[in-house]
Amino acid sequence: MNELFHSGKFYSSVVNEVRKLINEDVIITNEDGIIVASSDPSRMNKFHEGSVISMQKKENLIMTEELSEKLQGVRKGVCLPIMIDEQPIGVVGITGEPEVVEPVAMLVQKVAELFVQDSIIHTNLERQARELEFFVFDWLNNKEKDQSIKERSQFFNIHLENYERVVVLQTRGSSLQLSYKDINRLRTAWDQKGDTLFIRWGQDKILIILGNRFNHKPIIEEKLIQLTREMEMTLNITVTCGVGQATDYKHLHQSFEQAERACKVATPTKKIIFEEELQFDILHQALDEHTKNDFIDRTIRPLLQQEELLKTLEVWFQNDMSNQLAAKELHIHKNTLHYRLRRIEELTQLNLKKLHHLVILYLAYRFLVK
Repeated sequence: MNELFHSGKFYSSVVNEVRKLINEDVIITNEDGIIVASSDPSRMNKFHEGSVISMQKKENLIMTEELSEKLQGVRKGVCLPIMIDEQPIGVVGITGEPEVVEPVAMLVQKVAELFVQDSIIHTNLERQARELEFFVFDWLNNKEKDQSIKERSQFFNIHLENYERVVVLQTRGSSLQLSYKDINRLRTAWDQKGDTLFIRWGQDKILIILGNRFNHKPIIEEKLIQLTREMEMTLNITVTCGVGQATDYKHLHQSFEQAERACKVATPTKKIIFEEELQFDILHQALDEHTKNDFIDRTIRPLLQQEELLKTLEVWFQNDMSNQLAAKELHIHKNTLHYRLRRIEELTQLNLKKLHHLVILYLAYRFLVK
């Protein structure tokens, strides 16, 4: 709670809420009587003696003309202690003629206290969500021994043995600032039972940790289609998903790594990728860019300035190396296609009739277009 009440943004929010009720200058003091938020900037960070007395007495005080001249930092109006669990945590001060502001004092005080209580609840829920995120981070990074993880899981009422698969959701083109309430809504939308874990993961990712109730690919895929559609409609974002393979909770980090790998391959046109479907992409992601560029340099680099030949190679591969189908799609005669393929062989020094050379050419082409 102390963290909340030392936030200038929080105090300013209370002032804004009170100003919706009354068209008078408003201040908020902290427990030390220092003005930490004010509709009049000139009063910021000044001591307000009346607020200290109000907190000591735990009651509303009318600041008369006489008191405003006697007490430090005081103007005519009313002081209203903000009481939480029967203890004052600050004061709302309303500046104005007492007979004008006093009739609405109780309403203002109640609104301020309700706003604070709601903020406390929200802050506590956010803290719990962060603690869960830290726990999952340690779980997936395999930093703790089995017994330690199991002991911590009991604090969150998580039965580790029930979880077996990780899904990574990533937003495209925008960061995702989700509150605890947003995450809770997503969890409820996924499954009313609520045992699926939804975890914020950086600015643009959400992890979904699935229990063994979701162990069939068609069910998972259908649920993800519904969830991503809902997110895109309500949040106006594009979402892609990578799904790891099922394992036990001790090796869940492997499912997480697989889900991340699959998520990197997903696109706006193919939004959901199961890691078990990956083939070439496993090789592509395992190699660094320098190695792939070096491979391209040694194979098809001479074709990079030959747009027509590159297009021919692309269509030829797409048609499973069928000369007839490739020529038809390119709208050229088969003899023209044969000539272009011979030019590709000459420039790359690769013989398209040799399987070894053909595999090298295909891999180089795939690395290039990726």
